[in-house]
Amino acid sequence: MSPPAKMMLLISVSIFYFAAQCFAEVPKECLPRSVKIILFVPADLAVPESARHRITQIADAADAFFFTGMNRHGYPPGVKTLFERDGKGQVELLEVRGKDSAASGAYSQPSCIGNVINKAGAQCNVSKASHVWWVFMYLGDRPIRFENWMGQGNPRDGGAAIINYDTVPGEIRPDLQLTEGFNYEYKLKSTIHELAHGFGLPHMGPDPTLNLGNSLMGPNPPGYAMRHGPKADHVYLAAAEAAMLWRHPLFTGKAMKQFEAWEVKLTDYKAAFDPNADTVTVTGRLVTQQPAHSVVLIDDRGDKNPDAEYWSRSYTARIAPDGRFQIKINDPAKLNGQYRILFCFENGIVSGDGKKIGFTDRGDIRKTYRFQDGHFQFEE
Repeated sequence: MSPPAKMMLLISVSIFYFAAQCFAEVPKECLPRSVKIILFVPADLAVPESARHRITQIADAADAFFFTGMNRHGYPPGVKTLFERDGKGQVELLEVRGKDSAASGAYSQPSCIGNVINKAGAQCNVSKASHVWWVFMYLGDRPIRFENWMGQGNPRDGGAAIINYDTVPGEIRPDLQLTEGFNYEYKLKSTIHELAHGFGLPHMGPDPTLNLGNSLMGPNPPGYAMRHGPKADHVYLAAAEAAMLWRHPLFTGKAMKQFEAWEVKLTDYKAAFDPNADTVTVTGRLVTQQPAHSVVLIDDRGDKNPDAEYWSRSYTARIAPDGRFQIKINDPAKLNGQYRILFCFENGIVSGDGKKIGFTDRGDIRKTYRFQDGHFQFEE
């Protein structure tokens, strides 16, 4: 999963460094053909035995998880796999070797990701532009590991995730939950969570009213279990996550045309509380020239804790041809909180204002709400 709060400043610096190093070659049409997988080893270590087999199993699990979830929510992907594979189904694996030793500390922080991807381009003759890179860092067998996991990206520019490669004995099971059996031991949920950040997904927490378990972009499994979330051994792809991925070039297999900002307006916005049904219904209309298929609402539920984003519930709805939408929120928080509203456009962009499309700032439309004396007050 993403690093703890004390690492966030370092991670932010690393993200900007990564963007400068790896998004420098963005073509006019941005088509990440597949996820590019790197297995990185320092100068003094050998490539782990059967690494390609294990990483293929991890890729199989990622394909199965994303595609099953997207189909369930009515957002069918347009590709059969996210990865380049050979005739036997084994994934393409770029083995990259560093010039420093594992103990040097050169590869202990996510700031090394730019150099790793640059080496992959040079050693394997791969262009850096617009890909989503999944970097597995092997620094040695347990208890040694790469600790500071990170991921970020967006549909236009591509992205990257950097995680630990673990040689612990066992077999990844794509047919099981991400948190079942050895999948849990390997931290498979967190491994795929970071890849999803590379696609551009933010943190979005689980909705216990669905009784589906933890969400992919929610907290790590131990943190979820500590809060006694239902079905702690289950992980699901939230509808909002599926909607945000649906038109990503990696999931459509089609080129994204050069991005140009456009005007976006949210009109007729209204939120209404039904105390009998214990629901809030949010309605509105998107006015823009760029076609959009879905709206996403992320509710912070008034949570002020440092890890609040892992628990913010998400909701999504289709946008009608005239731009109107309706979202229903079950079990609304009886606190003072905020809704963040984003639109999923047919060209793959996810944005609130049609201008900002970054990983940390998508131009979210923010609407506050207050709860007092049994009544909600909603910002108009």
